[in-house]
Amino acid sequence: MHFTFFKTHRFLAVFVFIIFVGGSSPVVAQAIPKTDKVPNPLKAEVIAIQDGDTIELKLIYTGKGAGQRTGKPIRIRFLHINCPERGRPYYNVAKQLVADRCFRQTVEIRHKGEFDRYGRLLGEVVLKNGEVLNKTLVENGLAVHFKKYSSDQEYAALEKKAQQQKIGIWNPSTVNLGK
Repeated sequence: MHFTFFKTHRFLAVFVFIIFVGGSSPVVAQAIPKTDKVPNPLKAEVIAIQDGDTIELKLIYTGKGAGQRTGKPIRIRFLHINCPERGRPYYNVAKQLVADRCFRQTVEIRHKGEFDRYGRLLGEVVLKNGEVLNKTLVENGLAVHFKKYSSDQEYAALEKKAQQQKIGIWNPSTVNLGK
């Protein structure tokens, strides 16, 4: 009994020493902020890249419009553009460009408060340096101007220029290399 008593207390003493004197405070998980109103412009950290034209932010949206995404981190669908889908040429290139430019960075989303049928907020992604990521994708031939949903002439001109330069998806000789 005497041996067990000291063994137990020695364990407790070491445990207490580690906790209080160890020099590091316990790790506390940061809660993701929640909102029922989408600020405009919206500024938040990018926590996931879904594909070339969809990202997820560190902000839980609980308001209307998000449908099935209500109560989950808000997803942004890049307005005016459409990137190649999974399995298509340049899908990985577009997704990687987006990741390289904005993953774990705070971005600004310009939007009109509109959500698509999947509960994603439609907007333009603006980086800290002022670069509009939506436009960069079109300029680099990694996205098309989504004319079905956008009549923006600047995006149309960017697409035309990329076609003329035969870059990215517009280059027939590299289209199979862009996977």
